[in-house]
Amino acid sequence: MTPNDQAPWRLERGAIYGDVYGKRIDDRPADRAADLRTARLDGDALAFEDPAACEQALHDGVFRLVMPADFPTAAADLFARSFHLGPEVEPYGRFRGLTAERFGDPLLGFHERINQIEQFLLERRFWAGTYPPEITAAGEALTRIAGQVLRAVLALTDIPPKLWEIATGGCSEGRGSYHLTFNHYRPAMAGIGLASHKDDGFLTILRTTAAGLEVNRDDRWESVAPDPDVFVINFGLSMEVLTRHSARPVRAIMHRVRHQTADRSSFGHFSSSHCAPGEDQAGIHAFSSIHGLRRVCGSRELIDANDEEIYQGTRPYAEDTP
Repeated sequence: MTPNDQAPWRLERGAIYGDVYGKRIDDRPADRAADLRTARLDGDALAFEDPAACEQALHDGVFRLVMPADFPTAAADLFARSFHLGPEVEPYGRFRGLTAERFGDPLLGFHERINQIEQFLLERRFWAGTYPPEITAAGEALTRIAGQVLRAVLALTDIPPKLWEIATGGCSEGRGSYHLTFNHYRPAMAGIGLASHKDDGFLTILRTTAAGLEVNRDDRWESVAPDPDVFVINFGLSMEVLTRHSARPVRAIMHRVRHQTADRSSFGHFSSSHCAPGEDQAGIHAFSSIHGLRRVCGSRELIDANDEEIYQGTRPYAEDTP
């Protein structure tokens, strides 16, 4: 077995971004618009304009998905615009006061991040007891969409369907861990909107109607033009690790939000391997067309390792080997 064959079977703390370290600390501005592929959901299939567009989307790690006509956009957009305003602002301003202590998890609730972003993030088990019904409904709709997209992509790989549930920590069957995030970018804060990173889950569904999102393709930063009729789908590290040595690798996309000079809001949905406190973690897996499916690490281990590198730095790639 070659060193490359061994790479998917272990998690190198401090080395996740070794192959793209330069991009993660890259101050170059986006110098062109991103020409992303677009798909529609057709049951559990993704309908791109042609097979080449599908290949490009998986290679890029990002594409546009036409938004279902029945998605409750208005309520979710309003929540994203107002959750940070404080309890005097109805109906959603009170969520600024719901911090991590209420949920017993340092990742959840309202946070003011080190970049321009402030965020309200909740895991699915808290939605119904915390959000108003219309926001819970939006989260559940995004969970269904995420499952359709995930199954459609897995069907393009050589991972046997009987392994999908284990390989995705339950995500293929709607039993993963799901987080709904609402984001507000504060123009009064200096620096970048959101630092460059890869998401740690299988895929992220993002809704934004204002410019600012940038992706790194072919070692160039590109700006993603906002479109109110589409979601942006980002693939994350869990998908990259799972498929890296399969017949159809899917990349995780490096992305960021540039400095914002006006108020900007967005919302997103993350799909990850099952990871509930006090329970056995489903874990992160890698599939090889030759060697089959193996477990790499625990679900929370990947989340924590990703957060450490985003905020503390990546070791140079040359130091990855023992």
